[in-house]
Amino acid sequence: MAIDDDELARLRRRAYAADADIGSDPAALARLQHLERRVAQGAPADLEPDRPPTDESAADESAADEEAVPTEPPRRRFSWPRPQRSTVVLTVVGAMVAVTAVVALTLVQRVQTHPLQPDAEQVARIAPDPSFEVPDYFLGPAGQAIGFAETHGFRVVVTPPGGALGEGEYCMTVFQPELVTAQGAGSWSYSGQYISPACSAGTFPAAATVRLLPGSPELEHTDFPADTALQFVYDQPSNEVVLFRG
Repeated sequence: MAIDDDELARLRRRAYAADADIGSDPAALARLQHLERRVAQGAPADLEPDRPPTDESAADESAADEEAVPTEPPRRRFSWPRPQRSTVVLTVVGAMVAVTAVVALTLVQRVQTHPLQPDAEQVARIAPDPSFEVPDYFLGPAGQAIGFAETHGFRVVVTPPGGALGEGEYCMTVFQPELVTAQGAGSWSYSGQYISPACSAGTFPAAATVRLLPGSPELEHTDFPADTALQFVYDQPSNEVVLFRG
């Protein structure tokens, strides 16, 4: 038997109209739910459409519907806990402290080579040049010397400890190869501004300074402008020569 459309329409008006009163009539409400389930399932209406279902039948149908349509328990969505603002601030501050500590350690390791003038600019850190053959007049008392790469027209040679300076002192000579002339028998001449060898003394590293005077021979073989002051400092722990410009 087909569903009684008039009954269904009447029950729906009582449920959804502006003056709905089906909430105070449990039997009519149960009947409406029963008819709407039947319509949704496409099944024929009850043989007795005018008789509302009893509480037992409504409960049986509800149980049957629950068995027929298995329900899956709601899944709990996982979300990362939102950090508090104080935690974020502490994390950022901690990271900044760590970076500052690393930078401070790096600076402490190399601060010994820095000149006293705060406005001096570090130009380069010069490494040894194994391909450079140190002239015999720079070999020093120990018969050995370290030649460093040519930088801005200058070469640096460092002799190891030995001789009259005693144990542990290094001596450094800064020169321009273009201005050195060998004269034989270990003698040589320098046709530019003379730079005397500088040696370390205890905790003080070997350091040599030069000023590129206008018209000086050194100025012709470098890319620095006139009146530039340079300082070469030997960083013995890292075996590098640090070049500063002032």
